[in-house]
Amino acid sequence: MRNITAILLVVTSCSGYSAQATGAEKGKPNDIETIEVFANFNPVRSNQMPSSTFVLEKHQIDKMQGTSALDLLAQVPGITTKSSGMVQEIFLRGAETNFVILQIDGVQVNNPMDSRGGSFDLNSVSKNIIQRIEIIKGAQSSIYGSDAIAGVINLITFEPSNDVRTVGLHYSKHGKKIATIAVGGQNSALSANYTTTDVQPNGNKLRAAEFSIHHQVNLLDDSTTRFNIRHSRYRQQGYADQSGGAMYAANTDKENKDGKSITAAVRHTQKVSPEYQLGVQAEYYLAEDNITSPGIQPYDNAPPSQSQNEYEYIKVRWLNQLLLGSNTLTAGIDIKSEQGKTDGQMLLFGTELPTIYDITRDNFAAFIDSHWKIARASLFASFRHDYSNEFKSINTWKLGADYNWSPNIRGYINVGTAFKQPSLYALSNNLIGNMDLEPEEAFNTDLGLEWFVNSSSLSASIFSYEYENLIDFDGQTFALVNRSNIRSAGAEVIVEHELTTQLSMSGHVTYVHTKTQEGALLTGRPEWQAGLTMNYQYNKNLSTSISTTYISDTTATSLHTGTFSVEQLSAYSPFHAALFWQLNDKHLLDFYLTNIFDEQYQTAVGVPGERQTWGVKYQYVF
Repeated sequence: MRNITAILLVVTSCSGYSAQATGAEKGKPNDIETIEVFANFNPVRSNQMPSSTFVLEKHQIDKMQGTSALDLLAQVPGITTKSSGMVQEIFLRGAETNFVILQIDGVQVNNPMDSRGGSFDLNSVSKNIIQRIEIIKGAQSSIYGSDAIAGVINLITFEPSNDVRTVGLHYSKHGKKIATIAVGGQNSALSANYTTTDVQPNGNKLRAAEFSIHHQVNLLDDSTTRFNIRHSRYRQQGYADQSGGAMYAANTDKENKDGKSITAAVRHTQKVSPEYQLGVQAEYYLAEDNITSPGIQPYDNAPPSQSQNEYEYIKVRWLNQLLLGSNTLTAGIDIKSEQGKTDGQMLLFGTELPTIYDITRDNFAAFIDSHWKIARASLFASFRHDYSNEFKSINTWKLGADYNWSPNIRGYINVGTAFKQPSLYALSNNLIGNMDLEPEEAFNTDLGLEWFVNSSSLSASIFSYEYENLIDFDGQTFALVNRSNIRSAGAEVIVEHELTTQLSMSGHVTYVHTKTQEGALLTGRPEWQAGLTMNYQYNKNLSTSISTTYISDTTATSLHTGTFSVEQLSAYSPFHAALFWQLNDKHLLDFYLTNIFDEQYQTAVGVPGERQTWGVKYQYVF
């Protein structure tokens, strides 16, 4: 959904709403990372997928800058982030947040009740509880359905094989304090995390608590059943989006948000025979929040508002997999029922305007996915049919192939279609909603080459997207409509190399060029993104790293001048350093220095990036 005019920004603000690395050492086939794609039952090696993938393991996450899931994703090749007050966005290869499925332990957490059409507060997920991050880039709707236009991001907080008992404490200069406890072993795990901050340089303040329980059990022979539940509560404070932030906001009053979320899932897989497996997964998601905004002076563009919002869904997936020698055929169905409610009002020219709506949507889908092995080549094909009570049925497909020229060189290609249902907000908002909106659609092409030997690796890809029926705000009808078409194309290179037995480096470069129709305005999308990390291992207990991320100029909008304005934010490339010290088997101590040279930059108009600061983390293993 485009930020086209000030009017759209008005309503959205009032209505309710690196260490870059590709995994384990590529030179060791048994260490190649896997992706938990439930459509294929079992984890799949990333070098057996016809898509660009990226995996971060726990040992890499621990050595990355930042304290939240959003901080981690900002260091991933092809992803850029933008924060403005309590609003945050991630862009995967130039595609916005609502075109990317976000999952926590396999449960989708995109919220279609928010004004951006499906974002999620990644600041509320602590880095400390994340065991693994998996990213599949490119169109994935033929398996995952709606929203998987640009890819899928899965945050994993539980690994059954992990035997962990730790307590961790983190403190940084600007008053960010984090406490974590994690206990796991024998296929069960429990974790709890609490984060609190003083007012940060960008004006934000956060208090968040999260708690999760996981368990895996073999209820029947040749079966695995996994349960998980996560509960999160948070309170946030920050300058209103588009207000000019800490640097330019005319009104020092801030927005306040009080919310909670619950995710729960049970997954059962059963090997019925050597040739046949079945699987069932049920998942539940609930998100509630209460938002109060003081508005943006002079208030005719963004008046004061208050809203209470609730979104929940229940989803059931049934899978059947047939093994035909080295080939596989998977067929399944998805049934999803979702409901969204908003009760609020905004004060415009002395009059209270209600923002009240209640909408339900049911979706049924059937899909088939096949993998065929032919000598050194593998062929992939998938097809999915979605039907909803809110729009006409839609079909998506994907075709792909990979070829292994040698044990160390692999190439792949895929083409496919994807779609996104109109968000519940876009359909039902009583001010600008439109029940006649059609799904947004995309056609994606991805071509890649991977090379790895010993402890070095190189992956390169080129990609393109054609988007149709994108949802824009129309000033004449004062409603959201389908009209924009956009094309984007780019390339990405990721490299790792061990210079010596003690010194290693990793780096990446991503270029994305987007061509829009006249009148369409895209913000927060840099053409160039790059990163470089150097790691030095002094001995088995002591190591250091230096890293930097480069983000080129971006277009941004603001209302802080009293009218809708478009500005250019300058490129930036802060440097970070860290030291990791394992005192003994029970005590670990990490030191972080962020933005070493105190570079001054903005992530949104008037929103400063993180200033020079230091942090220390202590971890006790019991």
